[in-house]
Amino acid sequence: MHKFIVTLFLFGALLCQVNTLWAQNAAPSDMFRAYEDDDFLNDLGRGTDKAYTSGLQVTLFYMKNHPSRFFLDHCLPKAGDSATNVYGLGIMQIMYTPDYLTAVYYVPNDYSYAGAEVLKYSLYSFNAKKNYDFQTDIVAGIMGPDAFAGQAQHWLHKTIGDTAIPNGWSNQYRNATLLNINFTAEKQLYSNHRYLEIIADAGLSAGTMLDEIEAGPTIRIGKMQPYFKGYMSHFSCSLTKGDNGWNKVQLYFMVKSAVQYVLYSAMLQGGLFSPPPTVTTFVSVDGKREQIYFQKPKQEIENYVGYIAYGPATAYRHWSMSFTQTYSTCVLKGVYPYTYGNISIYYGW
Repeated sequence: MHKFIVTLFLFGALLCQVNTLWAQNAAPSDMFRAYEDDDFLNDLGRGTDKAYTSGLQVTLFYMKNHPSRFFLDHCLPKAGDSATNVYGLGIMQIMYTPDYLTAVYYVPNDYSYAGAEVLKYSLYSFNAKKNYDFQTDIVAGIMGPDAFAGQAQHWLHKTIGDTAIPNGWSNQYRNATLLNINFTAEKQLYSNHRYLEIIADAGLSAGTMLDEIEAGPTIRIGKMQPYFKGYMSHFSCSLTKGDNGWNKVQLYFMVKSAVQYVLYSAMLQGGLFSPPPTVTTFVSVDGKREQIYFQKPKQEIENYVGYIAYGPATAYRHWSMSFTQTYSTCVLKGVYPYTYGNISIYYGW
């Protein structure tokens, strides 16, 4: 799967180069994004390989120059008649692992092995006049052995020469169908139209993958285009004749925090309609070490979760890159919190 994503990324980069020949003086109407969530990415230099350990995604964003004929687009909320509507189609692979990777047996009081492969269809609708937006994602896929997360992680560890081979994927959660709708609404609280924006957001996720609500503020500081100008404007610069070098650049810092009320998470608790997996451990019987099988106990999640994410973003002409560090409170009862970094690369044309 990782090989497929790398190939798709290279194809997107080649496509972007071709489009550069005819898109030099236009505001982007299409964008390719590749990003990686990884707990090894840490701004304090304390990378790990546990909990939410990887989220690899590639997405193509695009605008339509005609009324959409796709039935879903008529159902998804838009931010008014004058909104800038950006559609997205992406694929993502997600992995959770415990701290002790090399153990073949089940590790209690830790995150469980869990992997998922999902497709995502999105509509991000921005209203620049009234400074608000609606962002909707429809997510569909599968978790469990059929998502091939274990094979992907084995391949990656062997490729980079990591001796800590993850051996416990036989204990992962069982196959389950994932279907979710995620909705976020954002509204500008303050902007000086130069270098500072404060935005409030509230979100809702419902389905067989994640059920939660969240709310919190986002702050952006730096040289940037207005947030509600549209999604493309966050990660690219319009190129018009006469623009000097500084006008072709965005450079800003983002801080986002939120409080979540979580009712259910398939990646932490297993599929909604799937029984817990059969896992293994070892016990001592008459001085001999014997392997036993049992049904994995159901893990309890923390209902109230908070997180903070921050990091810089820069854009030059049609290229952009961002780094974000996220710190979360505990999401499982009696289990440690986690942190992960994100690197994203964008190209708009």
